Amino acid sequence: MRQIGFCLSALLVGQMAMGQDVLKPLVVTGLRGVESTGNVDVEGIEAERVSELLGFVPGLAVVASDSAGYGDRISVRGTSNTLFFGGAGVAMVVDDVPYGDVFGYSTEFFDLDEFTLHRGPQGSRFARNGAGGLIEMRTAGPTDTPEYRFSSEYGSYDLLHLRFRASGPINDKLSYTFQSSFKERNGYIDNVNPAVGGFNDTREQFGALGSLYYNPSADLEVRFRAMYERTRDGSQRLTALPGVASAFGPIDFLRAQDPFRATSDFEGATEIDRLQFSLHVNQDLGWASLKSITSFQNWQLGPNTVDLDLSPQPASTSSIRQEQDLWSQEFRLESDDSDSVRWTAGLAYLWKDTEGVANRFFGTSAVTFANQFTNYSLEEESVALFGNVQWDANESLTFEVGGRLEYVESSLNRSKSDFGNTPGFPAMYGTTTGESEGWYFSPSIGVNYALTSETSLFARTSTSFKPQGFTAFSDNPINSDYDEERAWETEIGVRYQNSDNTLGLEVRGYYKQIDDYQVNRSLPITDFVIVNADRVEALGVEGELYWKPADNLTVQATAGWNQIEFDDHAGFDDNEVPFLPQFTAGLAVRYDFENGFFVQTGLRAVGATYFDEANNRDFKQGSYEVWDTQIGYEAENWNAVVFARNLFDEDYYTFMNNQIAAGTPGDPQVFGVRVGLEF
Repeated sequence: MRQIGFCLSALLVGQMAMGQDVLKPLVVTGLRGVESTGNVDVEGIEAERVSELLGFVPGLAVVASDSAGYGDRISVRGTSNTLFFGGAGVAMVVDDVPYGDVFGYSTEFFDLDEFTLHRGPQGSRFARNGAGGLIEMRTAGPTDTPEYRFSSEYGSYDLLHLRFRASGPINDKLSYTFQSSFKERNGYIDNVNPAVGGFNDTREQFGALGSLYYNPSADLEVRFRAMYERTRDGSQRLTALPGVASAFGPIDFLRAQDPFRATSDFEGATEIDRLQFSLHVNQDLGWASLKSITSFQNWQLGPNTVDLDLSPQPASTSSIRQEQDLWSQEFRLESDDSDSVRWTAGLAYLWKDTEGVANRFFGTSAVTFANQFTNYSLEEESVALFGNVQWDANESLTFEVGGRLEYVESSLNRSKSDFGNTPGFPAMYGTTTGESEGWYFSPSIGVNYALTSETSLFARTSTSFKPQGFTAFSDNPINSDYDEERAWETEIGVRYQNSDNTLGLEVRGYYKQIDDYQVNRSLPITDFVIVNADRVEALGVEGELYWKPADNLTVQATAGWNQIEFDDHAGFDDNEVPFLPQFTAGLAVRYDFENGFFVQTGLRAVGATYFDEANNRDFKQGSYEVWDTQIGYEAENWNAVVFARNLFDEDYYTFMNNQIAAGTPGDPQVFGVRVGLEF
């Protein structure tokens, strides 16, 4: 590594003051312990997806391919998932229910009570293994009296977003919560091919989440939770990169004059259905609480169709259907948070089965073509013991120690056939099978020392792992498997919070070494594999600031700089690891007038990002800034807001695909209004 960046900014341990709580947008918050958590109130940007936190949460990197989560990458401090196959680098848990692979994560947020980003390995604290970090979300519990909330939003591109939430008691032992959301808009991409026309990327999502609570006694709570999400989108938001050759066609200098114009011969579609059930039992034993969380999720993609050549000719297409079943069971014992020795111990089981069929059609000459079908099944089963202990040695000093022991089995069954007419392309590629198993142990240790009642120092060192596994998009069995990834991360920091909670500051620095880093690689002409880079080194500094100079003015600032490079990777030494911006920064300001009006604005900056391991400048997004703002009025039981997103209409790409020489342009300028009611 050649250089080190510095970060001087930061944020709040809590929430921006809000005069009204009518279906308010996402709040990022969390508790302060030895571990490093993300406590950012991002109501100013009205985040509805994880990707909209990019720039406001230091250490977090999100690559959104705009395919309802399929093909997204979420990273914390360099640890990330790979596209399509491979384990999650950043885990997600919602209401204690773990999610599996990143492609199956929730894309649109429900109305949340709390959002916390836990930075660093989290294997000792959660049932789900969080190698680089863990996103924890919680929805609100039932209210003591009946409450109903509704909001309606309308904006550019015929955007319509409706939300409803209800909560309250049924009788003295039963209560409930329910919320639903419907969102639709026209596409951002204008298809100028006259044979197709219209918008390529229309969007429509519906979601519903309900919980029934049963409290037979003061020390027992039983919760049944059900969730359904339905996505009926048009094509993935892709347009050709200007002057760049594709594996599926020559350079066409006329096809990419505008990142929001396409000439595809068909619209494309992304259809996803998700059904999730969970049963939660919480028993107070007096000396500890015992929790049991049983969950099942079925996620179906079918189909996801893409025009690979992005031209008016039906030359190359992709269609993928995929389904994943996920079962999990967790038993967890927790001590009281007020004890001088606080501990957590748990046992977790997870089983997931992923099955799919992928079809690729592409021309190999003027008269020959390939029409390939890949059928695959991947199964993973794991059992983990995890535990964490925090000990207050005295009023100033707290120690933490934890660990995770996990056993993982995985298997692959894959076959491929070709119904094309290209000489030399086999009709059948045979069957590829594979099995792997492994034991993994990841310990952690940390310390927090309070210099004063307002200032404390903290440090933590921990190891993590991502299991070995298989990819189904490789014709060569030798390239179908990849090795486990292991990391060792150490962070130190200082946090300050004054006594009247008007000024908060936290600065953190970290160093991380990742061995056998799992990275994607495209191979001619349709193979998509995961390879292991021998070593990656990550060095970074993060900062967060919260300042309330007056009762009606709140300022938040965040920033993070990092240098994450291949330290030992044949042919790519000293290259930057792809999909990770060099820096992020955010600023949010809110001013509340005494008559109920308010003005709120948020600015986020994202540094340069490469999208391939070769650091090819054709697949590099330079630094960019996005400014959002809103003006509103809040009364006792209603509010109204006028908003603008990407006010200066900044052009940028959130994802680039080097195989088809295409990119996903970020959201354009959008204006709208929103009204909320509470009764």
